[in-house]
Amino acid sequence: MSRGRKASNSVLPSSNTTEDIVAGQRRSKRTISAKADYAVDLPSPPDSEIIDGKDALRASPTATEDEALSSAFVNTVDDDEPVIKKRKPTGKKKKTDEVKEETLQTAKKSPGRKRKAVEALSDDGAFEPEDVGSDEAPVNRPPPVNRPPPVNDEYRPIPFKGRLGFACLNTYLRSANPPIFCSRTCRLDTIHKHDTESGPGGGLAYVKSLGFQNATDLGHLIRWNQKYNIKFLRISSEMFPFASHSKYGYDLAHAAEPLKEAGRLAMEYGHRLTMHPGQYTQLASPKQEVVDNAIRDLEYHCELLDRLQLVGQADKDAVMIIHMGGTFGDKPATLDRFRTVYTTRLSEGIKRRLVLENDDVCWSVEDLIDICEELGVPMVLDWHHNNIVHGKLREGTYDVKEVYGERIKNTWVEKGIKQKQHYSEPRVGSVTDRDRRRHSPRVWDLPPCEDDMDLMIEAKDKEQAVFEVMRKFKLDGWEKVNDVIPYERTDGMAEDGNIELNELAMGGAEGKVYWPEGLEEYLKPKKKIRAKKSEVENSVEKPAPKKRGKKAVKIEEIEEEALPKPSRKVSSKKAAAIIEMDVKKEEESLANGLGLESTANGEKETSKSIRAKRAKKVIGSIASETKVVAETIAKRRSSRIK
Repeated sequence: MSRGRKASNSVLPSSNTTEDIVAGQRRSKRTISAKADYAVDLPSPPDSEIIDGKDALRASPTATEDEALSSAFVNTVDDDEPVIKKRKPTGKKKKTDEVKEETLQTAKKSPGRKRKAVEALSDDGAFEPEDVGSDEAPVNRPPPVNRPPPVNDEYRPIPFKGRLGFACLNTYLRSANPPIFCSRTCRLDTIHKHDTESGPGGGLAYVKSLGFQNATDLGHLIRWNQKYNIKFLRISSEMFPFASHSKYGYDLAHAAEPLKEAGRLAMEYGHRLTMHPGQYTQLASPKQEVVDNAIRDLEYHCELLDRLQLVGQADKDAVMIIHMGGTFGDKPATLDRFRTVYTTRLSEGIKRRLVLENDDVCWSVEDLIDICEELGVPMVLDWHHNNIVHGKLREGTYDVKEVYGERIKNTWVEKGIKQKQHYSEPRVGSVTDRDRRRHSPRVWDLPPCEDDMDLMIEAKDKEQAVFEVMRKFKLDGWEKVNDVIPYERTDGMAEDGNIELNELAMGGAEGKVYWPEGLEEYLKPKKKIRAKKSEVENSVEKPAPKKRGKKAVKIEEIEEEALPKPSRKVSSKKAAAIIEMDVKKEEESLANGLGLESTANGEKETSKSIRAKRAKKVIGSIASETKVVAETIAKRRSSRIK
């Protein structure tokens, strides 16, 4: 089945030797684009347009472990009508009572709009994991204040002989220099940008180059897993960006070689490779467009797994897991739509690999087991999901294992596929069902599965969560895993390419690849923090000022010292007061000497004349001093010039 626009067979990657790859690393850090042949080297140069695929960063495609814990759920207004979780609108907030009154009134006026009317009663703005892409959200349950304690099976599969795995991304390789990961993607705007800059087809060539690099890094990831005895890997669905897009879709012929090499390594090491399409892939949706997109997405996943060219049991075990999706208000009708799409629209290739999983929102094991048996679809038991949505069973591992354990196993046996299960744990402090859906970064236990089970650990810390289990239960290979040296990496690519590519980011001979929970920063160089100026000044004693020698004295200072000092250095106010006193004294002496009886006019004239004389005398004195200073400076300068 075609998936959007087909790729041009003329655009194919060239086969790179080790020398070519190292030489490529030495070349300038160019941006990959244009319509020419691919020139993607291992490892790839940094590109500001590349972003991480969101699903690859999560513990599972529907996990929401990064969100904060909510206080509690809000009860539904009507038991028959679910509440849709919606983001709070910004702006002025109304009082709670007013909001409730308005929403209830709106619901009474128009029953068809009832669900929209009660949206404001939600206590926070996060969507449920399965809501996106669904026409209807799952039922919102009230806070489980009096939830009975779980009933768990005490059995543990120790010693464990199965294969442990993680999903999509390796944190140690992702933080390497250069990074190694399989979920490079970009935004649609980037495609448009390259179409504009390089002409039609430039954007398609760019995203295909990202996919080629992702596929190349897959082989490195498998070799890394082999070194540390991790033999189970979920391949990122975002390995080939927009490959299933209705407009920009393409086939994977351009990446045939690296995919084949990854498959060869998996066969050689005995690794299992699977995939898990995201939450938008819903075959039971009542919307035809959603179903068409889901089928196109499954065709892409199926082609990727086919191009690994796995053989025998390894090919059978390469399954792709999906959820049923929303209930859309009617579970039986939803199951009927799934049955119709499965039997009439899916290719044999998709049917051969398709697997259903119980989820943590709508569909319990009890809901899915019958249709899985009817259609011959294997069923993945997710232990963590079952603790949240367990139907009529008691919460915990005991009931589901006793009641449905054998029936679930038979769905795999009848199809000749090795059974697999999912295991994760809720974050510490989770109380409500919504909070419990969020996966813990690590896991500290094992479920009561068979001791040869293929167990996918769904945790945000990826391979580190597997290491945690290996170390706790002393599983095979645990002794190979040692703690990293904080902020130090010695297995990165040097500027001159002086490292074997097979040893790049492999943890060195001592296997220093484990980092303690919450300390992922250990994988990167330590940030240099500059101290504030005030802190530096307080911590360092100021040195005593240096004494200047004779040579350090400025010539201007010498000249200044040599100048004659003015007879008086007084302020202008003080000088005026002195002049006034002198004038009065001279007036008195003048009047006494002449024996004159002054009139008012005479006093004024006498005072004016005395003041004028005195001022003239002061100004003359200042002028003479200034002249002396000027002559002295001129002499000094002339002698210096000579």
